[in-house]
Amino acid sequence: MFDVSTHAGDELRRHSDALAEAIVARQYSRQPKLWEPYGDRGRDIAVRDALYHLDMLADATSVNESALFVDYISWAKVLFHHLGLPDEGLSGTLRCTYELIEQSLEPEHASVLLPIIKEAMDYLPLAPKSVDPFVSEDHPHGQLARRYLDELLRGDRTAAAFVIGEALSAGVIVDDIYLHVFQPCQWEIGRLWQMNQVSVAEEHYCTAATQLIMSQLYGHIFSTQKGQHRLVSACVGDEMHELGARMVADIFELHGWDTHYLGANVPTEAMLSTLDRYSPDVVAISTTLVSHLNRTRELVARIRESKHGRTTRIMLGGRPFMTAPGLCSRMGADICEVDALTALKKAHGILGIE
Repeated sequence: MFDVSTHAGDELRRHSDALAEAIVARQYSRQPKLWEPYGDRGRDIAVRDALYHLDMLADATSVNESALFVDYISWAKVLFHHLGLPDEGLSGTLRCTYELIEQSLEPEHASVLLPIIKEAMDYLPLAPKSVDPFVSEDHPHGQLARRYLDELLRGDRTAAAFVIGEALSAGVIVDDIYLHVFQPCQWEIGRLWQMNQVSVAEEHYCTAATQLIMSQLYGHIFSTQKGQHRLVSACVGDEMHELGARMVADIFELHGWDTHYLGANVPTEAMLSTLDRYSPDVVAISTTLVSHLNRTRELVARIRESKHGRTTRIMLGGRPFMTAPGLCSRMGADICEVDALTALKKAHGILGIE
């Protein structure tokens, strides 16, 4: 099924520029009063957005996972609503997209794409316009997470680091700081950006500050006694969202694994040579963007074809695998990671580690 879906996704990409222009032209002709206030610049942005929608549709289609496109459209609904755009705009875009793909592409390709668009169209009215906060005082260590996040949003990473240091002195373990403070705070910062409450610059500052504060915990993490098990952790080529992969490596290290964290944007050949060098028990691959899933699939296939294919367990993590849990096994991986501690438990389970 991957082959049929991949061909349909590729065909859509070949026609995406012309389709984006046609989608906006049709939508503007149907809703002239809706779009007139945005002028020529607004039309250019609409074409850019339509092209992005098509890219996401092609990416989801290529891996035969409609849930990824539905999730994206739900995300876009929240984003557009909080940017003050008309709610009926996105539904109109999807309607025009469906019609033009039906009219423009060969039936064998359209028949794969249209049900995915229809699923998104059907769900869109049910999708919320806001996202619930990820940081709440009702959650474990919720007050600590709230204090930490407030300092980050004030732009005071020194104060944020002090909050974490104070928590450690009070007996909060590093596992809980990662799982109940760093992780939900990162999700919350992403939510605030989606809801137009923080800027891209603020989001990047908060992420960079958390990376710095994590590095200040390495005295705790790297002082643990190491056993015989090894982990290699990295982000697939072109993937720049590295914090999740780093958290996984840190938690494994804290629990006695010998870890080798390679960071973001790791080329396939570099990953394979690292496996040759360290022969890890587990390789953890992080993929945040749907557009990078084909690279992930190719990397998994290359690992399986290598001499490590039978001995190294492959772990995949990132939003796409949370959205479509079945995708992980269909890509040939052994473990799907939701958070760093769950990943550790699954790795121990599959390897028979007490």
